[in-house]
Amino acid sequence: MHQATEIVFQNKDWMTYVYLLIFSSLAIARLLFDQRLYQNTTLFLSRKYLLIYFNREKRNTLTLFQTIMIVPQLLVISLLFYMIGNFSFPDKFVSEFETYIKILIVVILYFGLRFLLGLLVSSILNLRKIHNKILYEKTSYFNTIILWILPLLVLSSYAPIHRELNLKLTGILFVVLVAMRYALLIINNKKLILSNLFYFILYLCTLEIVPLLIISKTTI
Repeated sequence: MHQATEIVFQNKDWMTYVYLLIFSSLAIARLLFDQRLYQNTTLFLSRKYLLIYFNREKRNTLTLFQTIMIVPQLLVISLLFYMIGNFSFPDKFVSEFETYIKILIVVILYFGLRFLLGLLVSSILNLRKIHNKILYEKTSYFNTIILWILPLLVLSSYAPIHRELNLKLTGILFVVLVAMRYALLIINNKKLILSNLFYFILYLCTLEIVPLLIISKTTI
């Protein structure tokens, strides 16, 4: 007789509550900003969303819509890192929920530091115009990335068939979309970037490298 085994190792009660919070946030976003949420899902295919909304909100990059979308952003990216880490190093994930919370805290700190450093550096280098535009586009593209990988993430969490393949595809898709995001940011802002190339490189390096160094020094 075969011994009973746990079919879905990721199917935990706490994970269900995380997904419930994610989809509740998306439901609120759809209720309040239905058309905007839909246009965010097609951002990699069309710049219509950026052309419409940035002109309206260039003085206020942190809108109500984006404030709502911060919740699924943080929860989904933390869940992706957790699942990849749990799959790659299962022996190190003794307490799953506590590990996820630690990852979530690190993700929040990382994005928080990036935001504050962006404001500081852009003010010092007089790049507020470029910073506001790039921040708006980066955030909007990241919304799209989260919306695209979320179905695969749910499938990786609950579907016992081809779980390893689904998780690998989710990770690969995430990396590809992040690379596309940076490529599109450069293409969309090439005139602004070329006219301030040295300062932009300094600004970008500060935002991408310094938060990682600070977090690694304080958490490892």
